[in-house]
Amino acid sequence: MRKIEDVLTEIREDKKDNLSTTSFKFKTDVWNFFQGFNQRFAVEFGTNKGQTTRVLSYLFKHVYTVNKNDNADAKNLNTDINNITYISDFDLYSNNIIPVEVPISLFFLDAGHRYEEVVYDINRVVSMNCENECYILLDDYGSTINPGIKQAVDLAVNSNALEIIKFIGHGKGYNFGNAIKGGPDRILDGPEGVITKIIWH
Repeated sequence: MRKIEDVLTEIREDKKDNLSTTSFKFKTDVWNFFQGFNQRFAVEFGTNKGQTTRVLSYLFKHVYTVNKNDNADAKNLNTDINNITYISDFDLYSNNIIPVEVPISLFFLDAGHRYEEVVYDINRVVSMNCENECYILLDDYGSTINPGIKQAVDLAVNSNALEIIKFIGHGKGYNFGNAIKGGPDRILDGPEGVITKIIWH
């Protein structure tokens, strides 16, 4: 059994180094929560460099990761992993159907960060083939740069479509800095990430 510390060493970049990834703490919390899911399937919206994809690949039987561009960086990072399917050049904000037919236990939404995009993602998820116990994981829930994520999640919770199971990652007030890109520091206004579960009616 691999240790999360070994996987993080292979990934190398924390969110303080690369603001477009998830933090090591976020990844560690995901690792701890989803133990025992190794016979289930996950879908990721937004591949980026494939770093969180790599973590999910050790937790789930198979991971399908969807991205609007080619996944060259992710494929290079994960050349030693054989349970990831890359769905490239896919517009998540179209009416196109994601070509995944197996029942899904986890959706990681980390593509569009605007309110209307996250609402669209959540609606897309509940129309797919979900397990009865189906989780939706989101990054940047407490981001001041992307407040639409929290707004969309809170709307779904208040509408009794999702329930919040656990907040993960760093907490309110944590400062990621600016990753040497200039501009303002990224200071959290709430939890970094959130694990939710679909409420079926």
